[in-house]
Amino acid sequence: MGKLMLANDDRALLPAELRVTGKRTCEITVHEGRYHQVRRMFAAVSNHVVKLHRSGFGQMELGDLPEGQWRMIDAAAVTKLEK
Repeated sequence: MGKLMLANDDRALLPAELRVTGKRTCEITVHEGRYHQVRRMFAAVSNHVVKLHRSGFGQMELGDLPEGQWRMIDAAAVTKLEK
């Protein structure tokens, strides 16, 4: 398959990794996050995303962080995210 391009953006997306976890579920790893990227990728193959869950960001895992909650990160974590 060729590179995926989003509407109004002439830059190709970095490859994503897809792992099927059930009949109607999967895990997808994206290496850059553009506006509604995952929803657009699934729509491109005639699928509709009902629910998304972010399990981590960069090297940080959300772990048992409750939905709708947040936590402070230290300067070392910010430096890692900026790389």
